[in-house]
Amino acid sequence: MNIFDDLETRGLLDNFSDREKIEELLATPHTIYCGFDPSAKSLQLGNFIMIRTLQRLQKAGHRIIAVLGGATGMIGDPSGKKAERKFLSKEKVLENVDAIKHQLSTYLDTTDSKKGIIVNNYDWWSKTDVISFLRDYGKNFQIGYMLSKDIVKSRLEVGISYAEFSYMILQSGDFAHLYETEGCNIQIGGGDQWGNLTSALDFVRRKDGNDVPCEVFTFKLITDSQGRKFGKSESGALYLDPTMTSPYHVYQYFMNVSDADVLRYLYIFDLRDIQEINELYKAHMEHPELRKGQKELAKVIVTALHGAKVAEKCEKMSVALFQDDFTGLEASDLASLTDGLTIVETTNDLPILDALITLKLAGSKREAREFVNSGAVKVNGNKVGIDKILTKADALDGGYVFVKRGKKLYAVLKY
Repeated sequence: MNIFDDLETRGLLDNFSDREKIEELLATPHTIYCGFDPSAKSLQLGNFIMIRTLQRLQKAGHRIIAVLGGATGMIGDPSGKKAERKFLSKEKVLENVDAIKHQLSTYLDTTDSKKGIIVNNYDWWSKTDVISFLRDYGKNFQIGYMLSKDIVKSRLEVGISYAEFSYMILQSGDFAHLYETEGCNIQIGGGDQWGNLTSALDFVRRKDGNDVPCEVFTFKLITDSQGRKFGKSESGALYLDPTMTSPYHVYQYFMNVSDADVLRYLYIFDLRDIQEINELYKAHMEHPELRKGQKELAKVIVTALHGAKVAEKCEKMSVALFQDDFTGLEASDLASLTDGLTIVETTNDLPILDALITLKLAGSKREAREFVNSGAVKVNGNKVGIDKILTKADALDGGYVFVKRGKKLYAVLKY
């Protein structure tokens, strides 16, 4: 299966400047670019869809360019935004650029510039003065044309600044610059970037002629089966940086997706061929209660992001809470397990009944006593009696004491 058919079968493709020409271009090696916004020091899980796409394109023989928006990030993309975002300082944007460049270099092959490069658009825009910008770029954009774009129209009622209004001009300049200096003739992006991408293509054609072999296409914005934005948990965005979002948190996010989402997400993130994924999903649906598909999906994602050893550890951590076995887990692992759980710090010894009330696992001593006497309470995986007193000696590595009531309800004391 060629790369175009593969991307389409996986349900990734959205809009095309010219479907037939894009299919033809992708059949032979070309240079393709995708932009990344440095609004934080780490990309988010949603960005990994495009990273995975660039990996597929590299594997198919294409040269890829990841463009970091050191310049555009100081302006802000109005696409999909209801209000103008707060400006970051130049220093903060460039700091984010450096962090994301390092991040992308771990996922994309840039060891040889013939395979791929990572560039910062601040490097060329910082050398462009205002007069040159207006003469060489601004004169090519009619106000009516810009107002017709959804990314602008959607903001007119609430207001849009000239800075944001000019964003599409900057992105258009990126495409022209890369076409002229790197021979880049294809630009890709998420579905919300369609207006920016078509503006960029129009600008390149006005500047270099309508016969330039340039095209653009977008990828579908992913939501789950309930229509919720992909890559968002109840606690907020999921970041690729393990210091901002623990690998275990990412693992659990995919362990909790519905059966209806498993196949779609495997198509998007698993580099194995379609037939193998279909066979895996068929086996999953024969016994969905075993959550084999979710386990495989979580393993694929965490392995891709952080490596096989980290994925294996996340699997052990996931099993720990369900099988009450914390053997071999280090302090950092146990800290990740507490994510989303009630945590109470203490230096005192606590009778088990008081501990249950403190941790909100029981509403009263009478209720707490009933839970303990019925064998429903465990400490670090072991059932305890009514006379149990929790002390620092019970703490696992890092000072954590895991108290469980019933089959699933956990809370943590930290000494």
